[in-house]
Amino acid sequence: MKQPVKILFVLFLFLLTPINTKASEISVTNPWIREAPPNTQMLAAYMEIINNSKHTIQLESAASADFEMVMIHRTETHEGMSHMAKQSGLQIKSGENVILEPGGYHLMLMNPKRNLQAGDKIKLQLQFDNREAIAVTAVVRKK
Repeated sequence: MKQPVKILFVLFLFLLTPINTKASEISVTNPWIREAPPNTQMLAAYMEIINNSKHTIQLESAASADFEMVMIHRTETHEGMSHMAKQSGLQIKSGENVILEPGGYHLMLMNPKRNLQAGDKIKLQLQFDNREAIAVTAVVRKK
């Protein structure tokens, strides 16, 4: 092969090769938000986060353009009274999963920018300590 043909052939092979072949180490299933009465200032998002990696990871933060603030919370009960405890992060061990659900861990969605109804879809951005950011779409539902 002549030199220019070789160069073109190598460039062609390079273009066919995926640049990032690494599969996501984290998967998220069933993201949803419980519908609340109009003008409610706090809602909660739930989902399952699965760590497919060989290392413990941590959900560090979450954000949404539809809310002023998103925080990681956990429902705790003391002497029969439940309250929300802000979490600095949420660790997920290698090969394990964490379920964010009513009465446990959840994303507290503060000050919605619009009233949400069942069927609405909300985009959330989850940021992990391994620098992976995952965009999920949560569906608003009655329960």
